[in-house]
Amino acid sequence: MWKAALAAVCGSALVGTMPMFALRLYAGGIGATSMLFWRYGIALILMGGVASAMGLDLRREWRAGAWRIALIGASLGAAQTLCFWESIKTLETSVAVLLFYTYPAVTLLIDRLVFKRPVPPIALACVAAILLGAGLITAPGLRSGTIDLRGLAWAVPSPLIYSLYLALNARLLRRHPPLIGAGFLYIGMGATFAVAAGIIGLDVPATPASWLLLLAIAIGPSAMTTTLFSYAVPRLGASSYAIVANVELVTVVAIGMLVLGESVTAGRLAGAALVVAGIVTHALSRQRAPHPNPLPARWERGQPAPVAGG
Repeated sequence: MWKAALAAVCGSALVGTMPMFALRLYAGGIGATSMLFWRYGIALILMGGVASAMGLDLRREWRAGAWRIALIGASLGAAQTLCFWESIKTLETSVAVLLFYTYPAVTLLIDRLVFKRPVPPIALACVAAILLGAGLITAPGLRSGTIDLRGLAWAVPSPLIYSLYLALNARLLRRHPPLIGAGFLYIGMGATFAVAAGIIGLDVPATPASWLLLLAIAIGPSAMTTTLFSYAVPRLGASSYAIVANVELVTVVAIGMLVLGESVTAGRLAGAALVVAGIVTHALSRQRAPHPNPLPARWERGQPAPVAGG
């Protein structure tokens, strides 16, 4: 299991480096829509090569229903991705990613308020901890005016959209190999950003440095992360992977403080601790909860894990 755990840690850490690259691309004149177009376009070429080497039949998977995954990627996937990457233009990356990670609380609230499903007391406590953490992260900046309201407006819908995105994909991704699921999500998101770039214009990198940044994003936080994800999730299971995936959150916050010079306050650290504690406690409680009608292992392992702006 240590190999799968190491793959999960490396993949989550790679995703956590992407905001640093994205901000440099923004400074070089590449907008969020164009950056995402290049990201998915280059990554799809690399992932297509991996799928071909593995002997995966994309046409057969498409006819078997993988087109539904592409449709979710083109709609909800593209929407939550755009919200996250637009938010970090004016919002500190640590704030944006911590707000994104409130999505488990949003998911539980949707279950309780919309679908009328019972929520265990420990899950409600996790919701309270996550929401309190989000309040500690954002409230001081709102009072002092240091948090940009435009960035916040982009960041707030992201966990809600991502919750719906996960709820639909949890069923669809069970029917296909992980690499196929991730690949068709990328096809859908890539198609949406290709259309958007055609309408509003495509920013083409003007320097070799910008091309190298895009290549680094496509290889590391995209294609390589997806490959590591497809290796780790079937061996660890969705709940265990969700715990390890918090490495992404820690990486983003650490890079924000150490590399990007973002401010560190006691309130923000306390808020981050509450968010992480709520996520980990919820994941552990789900692992230990009895399942009267457990799903086959191959279904449970196919569920997606959190990837901010993925």
